[in-house]
Amino acid sequence: MNPLKIPGAMLRLAGIEARSFAILARHGLPDAMLQFGGGLGDEMYLTAVAHELHRRNSATKIWQVSHSASLLYHNPDYHRVFSWEQWYLRYSKLLNGRRINLRYTTELVPQRSEVPPKEHVIKILCRNAGVRGAIEQRPYYHAGPDEKEFGEIRPGQIAVQCLGKDSYPTIWLNKLWDVNRFQTVVDILRERFGYRVVQLGTVGDPPLRGTIDLRGKNSLRDDATVLSQSEFFVGLEGFLMHLARAIGRRSVIIFGGRIHSFQTGYTCNENLDSFVECAPCWQWHDCDFDRKCMTMISVEHVIAAVERLRGRLKMQIEQDITEI
Repeated sequence: MNPLKIPGAMLRLAGIEARSFAILARHGLPDAMLQFGGGLGDEMYLTAVAHELHRRNSATKIWQVSHSASLLYHNPDYHRVFSWEQWYLRYSKLLNGRRINLRYTTELVPQRSEVPPKEHVIKILCRNAGVRGAIEQRPYYHAGPDEKEFGEIRPGQIAVQCLGKDSYPTIWLNKLWDVNRFQTVVDILRERFGYRVVQLGTVGDPPLRGTIDLRGKNSLRDDATVLSQSEFFVGLEGFLMHLARAIGRRSVIIFGGRIHSFQTGYTCNENLDSFVECAPCWQWHDCDFDRKCMTMISVEHVIAAVERLRGRLKMQIEQDITEI
């Protein structure tokens, strides 16, 4: 073949293998490399898989290429964590047979809906990774030595996140709760309970009055520190719910009906599910019922959940143990 006419795809493949070989020459081969194509919440799920594999000695050298590598720093279940700059490792044939490509659902209608899982997704992911026996359905986060100094709970502080249609490009509209209702919840938390409310999240999240506004100002690890300093978290199903559980903080979570708490939630939390006939639907944006699963959750429901959670704060956090 004329070297001047080598197809671009072959050149890219050669580049992938050359760069991957350089890393493997330095670090050796892993026992397993975890891979998932989802968002931040999915990155947290994979920490459960890594933990269960590691504690069984099924894989002592676990790698992951992550969109959010900082979340995995100091985690003893990983041998190496690579940032997305090393994306090519995910495609190198040099790692064939060592990748664990994980999924917990499939798209029913592309870009519109997914097949609702029948079990908690952590259980599904662990089973698909070859884990057997008892597991704990929870994610893991490890603070560094310099971060532990700032992890003491500040009495009277709670953290919240209010998601909106501009929170991030791939937001699912069917998981959103009314912003005005969320504002009323914050007002009650401040005025009735005297809480200092810290708002976490992205710069695209709707701003809430009366909060310490940290939207878009924190790193992911900064958010973890704020959660560790807070009595509990109030928000919607998503990444910060998983991060709070990973550091041992309870939450009040508005699930509604797109997803139900048995699929992604934790029993240590107060989970507000809507048990309507169409739920859990796992539809992204479409809804033939005017999102009644979300509108039926009132401010009073959320405040009642806060009251119940306050009564559990001094209890040891519950563990979700299940058998595969």
